[in-house]
Amino acid sequence: MDRGFFSNVELRTPGGRLYYTIAVIALLVVAALSLFPFFFAFTSGLKDSTEIFAGGLNLFPALPRWENYGRAWTLFEMPRLFGNSFVIVGVGVVLRLLVSSAAAFSLSKLKPFGGRVISLGFMLTLLIPSIAYFVPLYTTIAKLPIVNISLLNSYWGLWLPYCVDAFSIFVLKTFFDRIPSDLIDSARVDGANALHMLMYIVIPLSRSILVVLAVLAFVGLWKDFLLPYLVLTDPYTQPITVRLFYIADDYSVNLQMAASFMALLPPLVIAILLQRYMKIGLTLGGVKG
Repeated sequence: MDRGFFSNVELRTPGGRLYYTIAVIALLVVAALSLFPFFFAFTSGLKDSTEIFAGGLNLFPALPRWENYGRAWTLFEMPRLFGNSFVIVGVGVVLRLLVSSAAAFSLSKLKPFGGRVISLGFMLTLLIPSIAYFVPLYTTIAKLPIVNISLLNSYWGLWLPYCVDAFSIFVLKTFFDRIPSDLIDSARVDGANALHMLMYIVIPLSRSILVVLAVLAFVGLWKDFLLPYLVLTDPYTQPITVRLFYIADDYSVNLQMAASFMALLPPLVIAILLQRYMKIGLTLGGVKG
């Protein structure tokens, strides 16, 4: 059985075994560097505040204080904060996938007038840093044009910006382009409308790439701070990233670290559980149909 990018024939040679060993060591170093922040945050939550600032690397606590996590869970009201974050992120991910799928399907299979110009417009937005249009976005949320409604302190002030993502539309359009047009034409001959073709043909064939985009969207929206910080001012509706920022100074550093570690667990768990589907989606997305 071949091991990654080395074949069995290459592994039988001295040079192949040497390169394989070097590659494994390099990957272990990268994995250790990637996992270090998580491990440091976890062990810091088990220490006293004074022990966190002690000299040296000081990774392991002298006496683990597991009760810190229980206290942080209660004092920071973590169940409510997790609930707010899951509502914001969950609905945002679903809306993003729905809007992106519909837009990509329209550009890929329905061939609207000016579709190439629209696709180019989406591409150009990827070149602009999001912070560059943050002020116009905020003013639009504060007072929607025409209807003159403010979405401040409302989840819709987050869901509407979250549901439109040029990167997701571009990736899905590229994937949809590889779906044989004969399937769409056959469905059209049978009397299926555009919505039926999208829901019953295109989306079932694109579940792998949708899982990849869902995980990326979940991680990106979960760690979003600036937009929820400005839009949501009610402490009972704020997500975990914003609320921890507000109340962090009221508690000791070790409890802050314990709460922060718990806050980063959901996207980590989601990525670990769905990594197999992400690998399949990325593989299919990189193979020309």
